[in-house]
Amino acid sequence: MKKFVALMAALVLALSCTAALADDVVIVATNPEYPPFEYVEGDATVGYDIDLFDAIAKKAGFEYEIEAMAFDAVVSAVATNPNTVGLSGISITDERKLSVNFSEGYINAGLVVIVKADSGYTTTDDLKGKLIGVQQGTTSDFAAEEITGMENVQRFGTFLNAVMELSQGKIDAVIIDKPVGQAIMASLNDPTLAMVDMGLQADWYGIAVNKDNVELLDKINAALVELEAEGFFDELAVKYFGGETEEAAAE
Repeated sequence: MKKFVALMAALVLALSCTAALADDVVIVATNPEYPPFEYVEGDATVGYDIDLFDAIAKKAGFEYEIEAMAFDAVVSAVATNPNTVGLSGISITDERKLSVNFSEGYINAGLVVIVKADSGYTTTDDLKGKLIGVQQGTTSDFAAEEITGMENVQRFGTFLNAVMELSQGKIDAVIIDKPVGQAIMASLNDPTLAMVDMGLQADWYGIAVNKDNVELLDKINAALVELEAEGFFDELAVKYFGGETEEAAAE
């Protein structure tokens, strides 16, 4: 019996150590279908956000693992798991702040509109009553509803799918985050499409952190300040956007 008790005690101790080690690993919830911020290349998830979080983890001294999921599941995953963060081109909104905390904003990715080059659409008034494509659950989704009404918003799993539908004439426009739009336009190189700035809202991306993990939030914010001072965001801009997109940690 004593041997059994000792064995059980050793097992409990081993499990507790394993749990402690697991608690040191931050889970990064992301939707890797959002180039250039996160996408799959070979067997790896890569992109702007992944490079950024890798640099943050090195500064803050923790390990992390990537967990892929649908975009509209990311915030919920963070809200229910203290050691999970959300990093997936997530716009900081008042509604999302009810569920999670956010780091300081790390890139201003304002909304723009992709249309057919010969459409003549130059303002949001031109989009009223038109069929607008968006990625489901994004701020583009909410903006489109305000412009054209819920019944005229067509939702897709990715922005790329929405733009492809536009190129085939199945929808009238796509509201999209500017850097993502730039990357898609460069990739498609389709002269029948044009990107138009219609004065939609600024759109700061932040890292979502569980409300009970203030210590992790503080570490992330401290790392962002250091990376900004070191010019790391300029390096990311050159790598992913040719240096043309405004990015910086929010003041």
